[in-house]
Amino acid sequence: MFAVKSIILMTLLALALAEVIDFKTCDTNDCDIHEVRVEPCPQAESHAACNIRRRKPANMSFDFTPRFDADTLEASLNWVKSNDQELPLISMEKDACKYTKCPVKSGEKQTYQVDIPIESKFPLNYYTIKWNFQAPNGKHCCFTHDIKLVR
Repeated sequence: MFAVKSIILMTLLALALAEVIDFKTCDTNDCDIHEVRVEPCPQAESHAACNIRRRKPANMSFDFTPRFDADTLEASLNWVKSNDQELPLISMEKDACKYTKCPVKSGEKQTYQVDIPIESKFPLNYYTIKWNFQAPNGKHCCFTHDIKLVR
């Protein structure tokens, strides 16, 4: 019981310390995205891309309300290289239900929270990152935000 309370407290603390960042919802989207947070991201205060260090995980969370019901959600994280080309982060865990409550219910607000591994092989650069969470019926939650990989 103590361990469960400790985990809940640590999660709440991480959410409280994370910075709210600017994001853009995708043109087709079946969710309301309320807030996106990244820890660390002191650049959020000036509405700049988050400086993310390689070889250190970045904690990311967001609040969303789906406009659909689904037993499962599949997560993907892609680098938007151009308008017609996206490259996936293959080390990303695809089972979104490991990081948010499933089944999801239409109209019920919930939070997704995950640590993203930033590998040393990723080139230092600015990136637009696209998050997508898709239900088996094709409905999905989608948004983008910018990051800058640094040393």
